[in-house]
Amino acid sequence: MKRQIFRTKTKPKTMAVRMLTVNDIISYLEDDNDVLEADVYITPPENFDKSDEDSGNEESTDINCLSRHQLLAAAELRAKVSVEGRIEEIHQQESQEEQPTSSTSQNPPAEKQSKRTVSRKWRNVDIPQKAEKEWTPPSFLQDFHNPQDFFELFYDEDVIELLRSQTEQNARQKGHVNFKVSSDEIKRFIGILLLSGYNGVARYRMYWEQSIDCHHPGVAACMSRNRFEELLRFYHACDNTNLQPGDKFCKVRPLWDLLNRRWLKYFPGDRNLSIDESMVPYFGKHPTKQHIHGKPIRFGYKVWAICTRLGYLIYGEPYQGASTGNTHPSFGVGGSVVLDLISKLPAGNYSFYMDNFFTSIPLLAEIKSLGHDATGTIRGNRVENAPLKDSKDMKKMKRGSYNQTTDVSSDITLVRYNDNNIVTIASTECGVGPVGKVKRWCDKQKKEVDQPRCFISYNKYMGGVDRLDQNVGCYRIGIRLKRWYWQLLMFPLNVSINNAYQLYRMSPSAKEKDSHDLLSFTRYVVQSYFMTKSVTNSSASSNGTITKAKYVPKSSLAVIKRVPSSIRLDRKDHYMVDNGKQSRCGLCHKNTTKKCGKCAVALHAKCSEVFHTIP
Repeated sequence: MKRQIFRTKTKPKTMAVRMLTVNDIISYLEDDNDVLEADVYITPPENFDKSDEDSGNEESTDINCLSRHQLLAAAELRAKVSVEGRIEEIHQQESQEEQPTSSTSQNPPAEKQSKRTVSRKWRNVDIPQKAEKEWTPPSFLQDFHNPQDFFELFYDEDVIELLRSQTEQNARQKGHVNFKVSSDEIKRFIGILLLSGYNGVARYRMYWEQSIDCHHPGVAACMSRNRFEELLRFYHACDNTNLQPGDKFCKVRPLWDLLNRRWLKYFPGDRNLSIDESMVPYFGKHPTKQHIHGKPIRFGYKVWAICTRLGYLIYGEPYQGASTGNTHPSFGVGGSVVLDLISKLPAGNYSFYMDNFFTSIPLLAEIKSLGHDATGTIRGNRVENAPLKDSKDMKKMKRGSYNQTTDVSSDITLVRYNDNNIVTIASTECGVGPVGKVKRWCDKQKKEVDQPRCFISYNKYMGGVDRLDQNVGCYRIGIRLKRWYWQLLMFPLNVSINNAYQLYRMSPSAKEKDSHDLLSFTRYVVQSYFMTKSVTNSSASSNGTITKAKYVPKSSLAVIKRVPSSIRLDRKDHYMVDNGKQSRCGLCHKNTTKKCGKCAVALHAKCSEVFHTIP
């Protein structure tokens, strides 16, 4: 690569523009002695078997051991160079090569490379810790009492109608013009999907098999196998005739847009938020598929996520590559992600926590100018010549030692800390003081290890996205298809259950004696949707007479607790039908031959009204 691609000559020449490769940038850095620092951003690979290890240990990468595919990958260079005694920044994504000019060509000269002079005043001072604001749960949580109410904050009538209408339209486009589906069927279909997360089988058809080892009477009574397979085949979330060009996730975009608005609307208002990537498992072939070594889910789609400390997903954006994600070129892909996610939040003052893939000093300065604070681990080549002790020297010091410097012009502090490894944190929120203690014992020093305040805050608030992944992974939907967008339809369903549960934990209902954990919360939603089938559909025979229900749940719980309150108190389709035998009334415990066809609970006619109205 020639030097002139980074310096514009005075004579205009005809230039051919192409994307830089990793090999081009390496050649330039080896030939130019004026480069002080350099960051290289590699575009994610198009093929499924390439790696995008963006959060690994930056010190472990050997530039002399790159593969051919890595050397030929498109890349972006941001470097600091010394020009006549001044430090200037350059930002290069494209290479300009001279082409033969003709007398008729009138191509304009290449634009000059944008440069920015950096001036920072580093001092060995600390920044004061900002007082934490007291957080109170939002008032709207008092209006909801059971898990179904919380879940339907997200999968409300609009979302269900989108899935219902697009499923019907997809069936018609595939030649099934008489295909119809109701909203209740979509809910029961969702219930079966959620059931597969905690009560899975090797093949979903086993739910309907008449075998003693795998038959599930609740699923069989809820929906026939053929009907479930029809919905599984046509389940859709977008109009195939009106796909947005250039959007690699256009098949799922309408559903993600609706749910993002609802996740944001019911955001509980925490101030301390974490930004990181979440992985959606996928093992097929797709140009946006990623491989991140060291993640619990190594292969799949990457979703940029901003979460609360407990794992409530506020906004998620599937990653399509640097060509679409680099909306703020001066901050790179990582900085662009952070600024885009911040712009989605409601007005307020927030404190953001991120890892070393995102953090840079210019980004923290930009976040501070927006009225927020930020804290994040930072790579050693991004500290902009800050006078910190070298990592090799820090390793020789005792465990718990640290070194700090602060840019007094922007109040950005850098703290390098020696613990299990040498880690550097940049922050505008807090610095070293007050120094805390690590919750583990150091045998060598025979005392607890000191820890700067910024590290304590980072460890406390950074794990929100990891908590989201943990909760989703506990009961991830187990029914899998070969369609590339299937997991991107299932992931927001799991996230909505997680978000609903996080809201439920903050509500007064969670303080009651029979409060739910995540599993019982999910089961409540599934049971409620299984029982949405009206008595006219579930119990009516072909000649119109009422027959007994196919499946009567048995439980050691009190009868009134066997039926979810969202079903028992909905005042819809609670018809009295013949039980066919004498049973004890669920309310007065005397013998009766009648029961509620929807709740499948034996009741007298006079007890039915009380049973379906008492909370």
